[in-house]
Amino acid sequence: MPVCPRCGRELDASHEAGALCAQCAAQIRSEEVPGRIAALLSSPTIVLIVLNTVVFLLMVLKGHSIFGFTSALLLQWGANSGVLTSGGEWWRLLTSTFVHGGLLHIALNMWCLYSLGWLAELLFGRRNYVLLYLMCGIGGSLASIVWRGHGLSVGASGAIFGIAGALLPAIYLHGNRQLRMALRGHLTAVASFVVYNLAFGAVVPGIDNAAHLGGLLTGLALGVAYPSGPERRRGEGSMRFVGSTLVMLALFYAAGTVAKQRNAGFIEAEAASTAFQSGDLNQAIAHAQRAAEIRPDDPHMQFMLGTFLVSQQRYAEAMEPLLATTRLLPDFGPAYVNLCAAQLAQRELTTALANCEKGAKLSPEDAASWFNLGRVRYAMGDVPGARDALAKAVALRPKGFEENLHYGLLLVSAGETEKALPYLQKAHDLRPDDEQLNTMLEKLSGRQSEAAGKP
Repeated sequence: MPVCPRCGRELDASHEAGALCAQCAAQIRSEEVPGRIAALLSSPTIVLIVLNTVVFLLMVLKGHSIFGFTSALLLQWGANSGVLTSGGEWWRLLTSTFVHGGLLHIALNMWCLYSLGWLAELLFGRRNYVLLYLMCGIGGSLASIVWRGHGLSVGASGAIFGIAGALLPAIYLHGNRQLRMALRGHLTAVASFVVYNLAFGAVVPGIDNAAHLGGLLTGLALGVAYPSGPERRRGEGSMRFVGSTLVMLALFYAAGTVAKQRNAGFIEAEAASTAFQSGDLNQAIAHAQRAAEIRPDDPHMQFMLGTFLVSQQRYAEAMEPLLATTRLLPDFGPAYVNLCAAQLAQRELTTALANCEKGAKLSPEDAASWFNLGRVRYAMGDVPGARDALAKAVALRPKGFEENLHYGLLLVSAGETEKALPYLQKAHDLRPDDEQLNTMLEKLSGRQSEAAGKP
C-alpha cells in the first residue's frame, strides 16, 4: 500500500507514489496562503505604495478633496520648493516624493512603481532597492530646484524614473547570459516607458520633467555601480556599492549648493515678505534690496522693493526700482500706481498724472489706482476729475479709511457738506481714535445743526 510521504498515512492503491494524502495537501495549501501574504507585505515596493497611499488619504481628509490640493496644503505636507528647500528645509527633497497632487497623479505613479519595483527587488535585493529608490527620489528633487528654480513639485515620479534608469544597465549588463536574454523583453519595455514619459512630459504643461531626468540619471549611474543578480547574491561589489553611494551623496551636495545659488534671489524675497508680514519693515527692505541686486532683471523683485520703500515713505529711493518694474513689465498696472504715489509725494505732478492714468487703465479694479489718480487731479486743480476718481475708489473699497476720508474732504471743499458727512462718519467708524477727524466731524455736525435751526 502507498503511504503519504509527509505523515505516513496509508493511501488507496489508486494514489500515485509520492503523492500526499488529502489532509496534508489541504494543510499545505492553507499554509501557502499566509506565506504568500507575508511575502507580499514584506515587499519594499508594497510598503512604498502603502506609505504613499496613506499620505495621500491623510491629505484628502485635511484638504477635503480627492482630485487636487492647494499649494499651501502641498507645502504643508512637504512639497519640494526651490525657495524653501534651498533656503534650508532640505528634508523636502525626500518628503516631496511621498506627496501627490491628486488621485490621477498618485494612481499613475503607484501603477508604474508596482510594475517596475518587483523586478528591481529581484535584481538589486530589498535593501539596495530601497536605498536606490530614495537616492533617485532625492536626485530628481534636486534636479527640479536646480533646473526650474523656485517652482513647486511633488510626486514619486523622480524615484520611479530612477528605478527604470537603474534597471536598464542592470538588465543589459547581467552576468547570466541566459537570464539576460530572458529579460530582454523587460529591457525593451523599460526603455519604452522612459522614452514615452519623457516625451509626454515635454509637451504637457505642469509635468516636472526636470525631476524625471534627475531621477533617471541618478538611477542610470547607480544601476551600473550597484551589484545585481548573481554578483549581489555572491556578496561581491560591496565596496563599489559604498563608494558609488558616497560619490552620489557628494554630487547631491554640489547640486544643493548650485540650487542655493540659483535661488538666492527668491530666498531673499521670501525673507523680505515674511519680515514685512511680521511688521519689520527695515528687515523687509534689506532683504528686498538684496533680492533686487541678485536678480536685477526680475520685475517682481524690483516691484517688491519699490512697494516696501513707498510704504515707509522713502519715495525718492522707491523711484528707481518702480521705474525698473515698468520697463521690465510694461503692462503691470500696480507698478504705475505705486510710481504715481511716489511722484505725487515729490510733487512731480505731470509725470504722476500720466502714470496714475496708465495704472487706472491697466488695473481698473484696483481701488488704489483711482485713489491716487484722484489725489493727483485734486493737486493739479481738477476738482471734477478728482471727484470722479475718488468716487470710483470708494465704490471699489467701501471700507477703506483713506478713500472715505479723502472723498469726504473733497465734498466738503466743494461745499457739499451734507453729502460728505456719511463718508467722514464711515472713516471715523474705521478709526474712532483719530482726533483730527473727530474734531472736524463735531464742527461740521454743529454747522449742519445751526443751518437746520435757522428760519
